[in-house]
Amino acid sequence: MSFLACLPLSEADLPAVLSLDQRCLGGLWTYSGYQKELDSDCSDLLILVSAPMPERLKQRLLIGQKVSEQALPDALAAKVPVGVSTPEEVPEEILEEVPEEILEEVPKEISAAKGSVTLLGIGCLWAILDEAHITTLAIEPACQGQKLGQLLLSDLLLCGRQRNLTRATLEVRASNDRALKLYHKFGFQEAGERKRYYSDGENARILWKSGLEREDYLEQIVQFRNDAIEHLSSIDYHCLT
Repeated sequence: MSFLACLPLSEADLPAVLSLDQRCLGGLWTYSGYQKELDSDCSDLLILVSAPMPERLKQRLLIGQKVSEQALPDALAAKVPVGVSTPEEVPEEILEEVPEEILEEVPKEISAAKGSVTLLGIGCLWAILDEAHITTLAIEPACQGQKLGQLLLSDLLLCGRQRNLTRATLEVRASNDRALKLYHKFGFQEAGERKRYYSDGENARILWKSGLEREDYLEQIVQFRNDAIEHLSSIDYHCLT
């Protein structure tokens, strides 16, 4: 089992992000470009990472072991089958019942455990007046098709709502059928084309979505996010929400 978390980008993540950018986007952004966005109050940058179960949580899941004052509650520990001696053997349904006050520390532990963390995706938006301009959305090629992009896009749009933005826009390669399918699923409509937008001469399609502030669209985003989490859970990710 791997933990999956969507976290704010930090400067320490930039080398891994640049490598992912090169694999997915052909080196669309430079180090200074990402650094500029990190320093901007008008940008939201998110990374999607996976990591093994953090050591402190592993210890909490072992019968008889305690870490600081937060051990697995006795009533929950009693459900762990006899003979389980390693965290990897603890059933998923037990992990699902771990109290929030324990799990809420896991993203911090993941963020600090750089050596064991795998970068799966990067997303960025610019807030321009009332518009969320999604400038980057990239998923590790080997991990595409697992609804990671759906999860990351959901979180980016929720960031836009938190900024009280009412519209979203982006450019996407005309040949990127997988990305176009995802954006259309979220209600984006094509509004035009930018000729020879990319360095290799390919055109970009311009997509728009209005009504970002609407409550019915919020419900739709949350549903898409939950669907992605349910699917990822079925393929052995424990999503930290």
